[in-house]
Amino acid sequence: MHEAELEKLYEEMGRNHLKPLWAAERSIVPVEPQPKAVAWLWKWSRLYDFARRAGEMVTLDRGGDRRAMGLSNPGLGGLPYATPTLWAAVQWLNGREVAPAHRHTPQAVRFIIEGKDTYSTVQGDKVYLERGDFVINPPWYWHDHGSEGDTPAVWMDGLDIPITNYLDASFFDLGSKEVQDVTAVVNGSVMKYGYGQLRPAWEAPCQKYSPLSTYKWATTERALNNLAKADASPFDDVALEYTNPHTGRPVMDTLTAWIQMLRPGIHTKAHRQVNTAVYHVFEGRGATVIGGVRFDWEQGDIFVIPTWAYHEHINESKTERAILFSIQDTPILVALGKYREEALSTGGGHQQVKKTFDADKVLAHK
Repeated sequence: MHEAELEKLYEEMGRNHLKPLWAAERSIVPVEPQPKAVAWLWKWSRLYDFARRAGEMVTLDRGGDRRAMGLSNPGLGGLPYATPTLWAAVQWLNGREVAPAHRHTPQAVRFIIEGKDTYSTVQGDKVYLERGDFVINPPWYWHDHGSEGDTPAVWMDGLDIPITNYLDASFFDLGSKEVQDVTAVVNGSVMKYGYGQLRPAWEAPCQKYSPLSTYKWATTERALNNLAKADASPFDDVALEYTNPHTGRPVMDTLTAWIQMLRPGIHTKAHRQVNTAVYHVFEGRGATVIGGVRFDWEQGDIFVIPTWAYHEHINESKTERAILFSIQDTPILVALGKYREEALSTGGGHQQVKKTFDADKVLAHK
C-alpha cells in the first residue's frame, strides 16, 4: 500500500513540476564532475581544407559577416560548442576582404595562425597582425577585420557564447558601415601599452579590460624564452597567461588564454582541474594524454581537455620545442568559488596509456 501511495505522490508532484531530491540525489549532486564534453582532436589538414573551400564558396555580407567554423564537441549532442562554456572556431579571411564591423556581448579573443598584411580594428584601435599575435575583444566593443594583401588570413576564435546564451544575456549589433573609423594612431595600443610593466604616467590604470588590443608574438616569444631560463611548471612546463598589464588579471572576465612552450624531451606530470580548455598547436609536434588516452598532435591541430580529466603533455623531440596556445574558462570557476585542481599521486605522476585516439575509428563506429 505504501509503494502505491508513494508512486501516486511522485505522479502528482510531477504534474506540478516538482522533483524529489531523495529519489535522484546523486544525479542532482554527483560525487564529482560528470562532464558531457569529451576529449577530442581536430586535425589541421582537415580544418584548413574545409576553411579554404568555405573561402572559395561563402561570401561575407551583412547577413553572414564572419566565415568561422565552430568546433562541435561530440559529447554535447550536436551543439556548436567546443566545451559547455567555450565556443572555439577557425576563421578564414580572403585576401583583400573585410569582415564588417559588429559588436556583441560575448567576450572574445583570437589567436592568429596566418595573418600577413591583415589587421584588426577594436573600438577604433587598428593593429596590423602577424602569425602568433593574440587579440582581445571585450564585450560590446566594435571590431572589424581586414586584409590589405593577396593571401588569406586564418585565426582561432575563442568566445564565451555558451555561457552567455545559458544566461540569456546575448546581444548583437551590426555597424552602420563596413569599417570603423580609426580613432588612434595605427598600432597605437601596442606602442603605448605593449611594454607590460610600463604605462603612460598621466593615465590611470585600466581596471576593467586590458588597454592592449593585441599582444604581439615577438614580445610573447621573448617572454617564453626568458621564463624557460628561470622556472617552469611540473604540469605545463613553460607556461604564460595573457593578462591585463595594469592589474595582472586575466584579459577577460569569463575566459583566459595561455601560451606555453614544451621544451625538447619534456614529459610533464599529470593533474586535473575543474575547468575546460581548448588547445591549438602553434608549433611542433607531441602528445597529450587525457584520461588515459594518448592524443598525438602536430602543428595546427586543435584539441579539447574536459573538466576534471587528468592530463599531461609530452614533447618527444630531442631538439625541437613545441608551442601550445589555449583558451580556458578558469575565471568563471574562480569567480564562483568552484575551481580546484589535483595532481595525480600514482604512477610517478604519469597516467597509464590505455589507447591512442583515432577520430576516424571513433566516427566509423557511430
